[in-house]
Amino acid sequence: MDDVYVHEHALKYGLDEDEIIYAWTNFVRSQQRRTPREDQIVRTGYGKKTARSIQMIGVAASYGTLIIHAMNPVQDSIRRELGLPRR
Repeated sequence: MDDVYVHEHALKYGLDEDEIIYAWTNFVRSQQRRTPREDQIVRTGYGKKTARSIQMIGVAASYGTLIIHAMNPVQDSIRRELGLPRR
């Protein structure tokens, strides 16, 4: 399994690092983005402490994955991108 790191920007919506990493590694849906953002992976998952839905964007690198964005709730645009039903 790749190492997972959380960029400080991903913490700006009030989620903590442990909750983000838990949601990332126990994801519900994951997809590599298309051009021009093919270096990004978009995922949804649930936090361990609060069981709230979280959307995340990570960037694959040689050292592992850097999560650059995480927020709750999952936006409709991300739901559409991942083929999930609307809320």
